[in-house]
Amino acid sequence: MDLKQLREQLGCGKLEFASSEDLEALLRTYPGNVSIFHLLYDEEKRVNLVLDQELLEYPSLAFHPLYNGMSLFLEPKEVLKFLERIEHEVEITEVPRMMEKCLVKEA
Repeated sequence: MDLKQLREQLGCGKLEFASSEDLEALLRTYPGNVSIFHLLYDEEKRVNLVLDQELLEYPSLAFHPLYNGMSLFLEPKEVLKFLERIEHEVEITEVPRMMEKCLVKEA
């Protein structure tokens, strides 16, 4: 994804991956184990969830159920229902993609 273009689209500051410390403090998890279900722990609603519009077109989406050794498959409408149930807002938008870079081998 093109983080610079997404940042401009969302009208926010710099976008970057969260540190281990931030993941622990905000979502009670660690890198490699982050799931939409960890938003249960974001009681102060400090995490802004952005969901790519294209994902809603798939028949099911997979998430770790708070443990990255398994996956839970949900229909997109069920994901949105979960977010509504935990009263966590989501911004659904078209996430811009990076242009593919072509490597050209010179002769």
